[in-house]
Amino acid sequence: MRKTTHGVRVASRQPRPVDFPGGATVEWARMDFRSGSGIAEAVEGVEAVLHAATVAGFGSEAVDVEGTRRLASAARRAGVAHFVYPSIVGIDTVPLRYYRRKQRAETIVRESGVPWTILRATQFYELVDGLIGAAARVPFVVPLPTAFRGQPVAAQDVARRLQRVFENGPAGRAPDVCGPERTTLGALARDWLAVRRVQKRVVRVPLPGRVARAFRRGACTCEKPAPGAVRWRTWLEEQPP
Repeated sequence: MRKTTHGVRVASRQPRPVDFPGGATVEWARMDFRSGSGIAEAVEGVEAVLHAATVAGFGSEAVDVEGTRRLASAARRAGVAHFVYPSIVGIDTVPLRYYRRKQRAETIVRESGVPWTILRATQFYELVDGLIGAAARVPFVVPLPTAFRGQPVAAQDVARRLQRVFENGPAGRAPDVCGPERTTLGALARDWLAVRRVQKRVVRVPLPGRVARAFRRGACTCEKPAPGAVRWRTWLEEQPP
């Protein structure tokens, strides 16, 4: 965003880092979703809001639900013309508590009275990389639910799509953005081991339950995708060792 002609204001609970790359052209606002402090001031005088704050674990209710409610209400009062909300492919069908909260946040955005765009994306490569890396620390083998199906995407591809929908104005539910390959966690792990030159064998861990069944069905893949450009193996090869 800072490379465009738009003025940019970043809002965060934290103070501005000394080495933040935005320079003097980017404003920094302090706000807190849990208490509500600073939210009204953060959106005052802005034309559009990109709400990317989220917490997957403890605190998700306060940030993803109540925080979204506070931010959307403040945006409406401030006369914001466009509210962009990044979300996740599959939240309607995967019964995770975090996904239910993302659904509730989407509803808040749709009913906020502010013109909106919701852009869902599949899981980022960074998440998959971390998951496989953690499993690879087990001695001798890499235990994973290998049959899970997904279509992960490069974060930079999602960022580019977010910038486009942000600049194009309110569009409602935008086409989902996902990676260029429908695949399994087992195949992703084998690529990971090959690129990292790790001599281990991937072994299947059978997981029971509704969440596991949803992932095996491919609930987090796209039917009518806006595919990302960067392939998984290419992304891996570009990462530092």
